[in-house]
Amino acid sequence: MDYYSSLKKLLSDDLDCHFFDSIDSTNLFLSNRPYSKKTQICVTRQQSDGRGQYGRKWVSQKDGSILFSIRQNFIQEENLSGLSLIIGLAIIKVLENEYSYQGFKIKWPNDIYFKDSKLAGILLENQIQSGIQSVVIGVGLNYNLGKNFNCDTPWIDLSQMQQKIPDIQQLIAKLINNILLRIDNFKNHGLLDLELEWDQYDMLNGCKLKISQSNEIVEGIVTGINDKGGLKVLTKNGVQELYSSKHIEFI
Repeated sequence: MDYYSSLKKLLSDDLDCHFFDSIDSTNLFLSNRPYSKKTQICVTRQQSDGRGQYGRKWVSQKDGSILFSIRQNFIQEENLSGLSLIIGLAIIKVLENEYSYQGFKIKWPNDIYFKDSKLAGILLENQIQSGIQSVVIGVGLNYNLGKNFNCDTPWIDLSQMQQKIPDIQQLIAKLINNILLRIDNFKNHGLLDLELEWDQYDMLNGCKLKISQSNEIVEGIVTGINDKGGLKVLTKNGVQELYSSKHIEFI
């Protein structure tokens, strides 16, 4: 029997879907696919070379992690700075509304946390093809990793948050479908929905950090996000707006 049979029934026939038992990286697979006007999906039970932000490794476990990527097209002029936040909110809303999980925060720009432990990560990789932004959105969510799972980052999975965890294929389908719905809303309305709810999910508000820029290090306090999804940081030189977490360090 096809392992993914129930998942396939829950996804639209308009999607170009690829399913694997094991693969090096769902993001890499979709990045190497020829350009297509259709939305492309890659789902796997296991990754041998999962990727995180800035070349970091994404650690996962077969059937203990939810692992998929979506390749979506945007017009070249579209500002995608806040897209990872939209994806994070889409994931949280499924867990809250469909399964009654609560207490999540988004750690700008691309992680979902429960208290001080990481539940999920999002990786966006962008290509320009034929005047179109072709964006691969990678999602890794800790589902049921087991007590012996080893990771340097403090982590949590869904199995630790409720006694009964969701059916994994139904959950994957709900996540993909809600992400696609929220992407359509983002294309039409930008970050409007996110801005209305951001304070509830903002993990970094009030946090102190250091920003490395040129030959100096500037300290500041996070005060929220702007209308493009950039992080606002109050420093001695005024409010700075950041669009990458690469050069910041939390104090």
